[in-house]
Amino acid sequence: MSAIAVIMDGGPERAAATIDGLVAAGAAARDVQVLPTTELDPSLGAFAAAVIGPGSPYDRMEPVLEAIRTAREKGIPLVGT
Repeated sequence: MSAIAVIMDGGPERAAATIDGLVAAGAAARDVQVLPTTELDPSLGAFAAAVIGPGSPYDRMEPVLEAIRTAREKGIPLVGT
């Protein structure tokens, strides 16, 4: 479980700078997955870490808040931009 979730709306092209930053910090590009809020599973089950990307207001804010809560409670590394 080394995948990193980038939670934001707008697709991978909008997340390019965030993905580039994660890769520059040592993440493998194949392990970075952009998740739109409309498809977000707030359990973060398949992810080792999460980044809350820029661009609020999100299409669906509640799953984002639930994912933040889950990360805090389960000790999953989380960064908000």
